[in-house]
Amino acid sequence: MPLRRILPPSSSSSHPTGTKKYRIAPWFWIPEDNLALRVARYHVPYDLWHQQGLLETTEGNVVQYAHVERHIEQLGTRFDIREIAFDRWGAVQMSQNLDDAGFTVVPFGQGFKDMSPPSKELMRLALEGRLAHGRHPVLSWMVDNIHVRTDPAGNIKPDKQKSTEKIDEVVATIMALDRAIRGGGSHTGTSVYDSRGLLVL
Repeated sequence: MPLRRILPPSSSSSHPTGTKKYRIAPWFWIPEDNLALRVARYHVPYDLWHQQGLLETTEGNVVQYAHVERHIEQLGTRFDIREIAFDRWGAVQMSQNLDDAGFTVVPFGQGFKDMSPPSKELMRLALEGRLAHGRHPVLSWMVDNIHVRTDPAGNIKPDKQKSTEKIDEVVATIMALDRAIRGGGSHTGTSVYDSRGLLVL
């Protein structure tokens, strides 16, 4: 299970307009009991990533969401978390718990309507070198698993196609980027979508 935090572009004058970067800070969890099995079955170095501190494990054979919620609450003491986007079909209970904890939670659809604008924006930022992600190996692996699905209207969204590999982190990145863009890095509610419209790639 991934958690993604994207910081809006820095306001530092050292970067000219249009070249400021979004900084991406990821966290990952995997069930402890499934770690060795997943390594053997899918030949993915989860064990190495765990040893390197690139992902955490939770007890049992499923991700313990209470553990993740506690981690988010701890992050809330370090960072100014404006919003948390969640999949309205897969994280209802967690979103309610985080709302009760005082966070602003925002439902986010997984269809073309919601996913296409930030997916295109992510592609544009990547091509311009405006995503600071530290070459995180887990994220890089998930990016390699992505297939971009397109509908007849030209909308896009990430898709695993027939792959059994994970792409959750890329989806979480797209969701976080959308909320960061719509928030404009401030509490004013301004959005890059409002100021210049959607970009079509």
